[in-house]
Amino acid sequence: MNIIKPEGKIWFLASCIELYKDEKKISGKEAYNLLHKAGAVNFIISCWEGLHTTSSEYIIDSIDEYIRNNS
Repeated sequence: MNIIKPEGKIWFLASCIELYKDEKKISGKEAYNLLHKAGAVNFIISCWEGLHTTSSEYIIDSIDEYIRNNS
C-alpha cells in the first residue's frame, strides 16, 4: 500500500501558490488568500495526486477554472 505523507500535499500546495503568484504577479500572501477564499486550497490538496504530474500551465489553468466555477 502506498501511503501519502501529508508533507507531500503541503509541499505541493506551497508550489502551486508560488506558481500562481508568479503567473498573476501578486504576492504569496495575496495568492494564498485568493485561493483560500475561493476554496481552491482544498481543491489543490484533494486533487494533488493527479495535478502534481501535470505541467505548470495545466495547474494554473485548473486553478483558474476552479475559481471561475466556484466564486
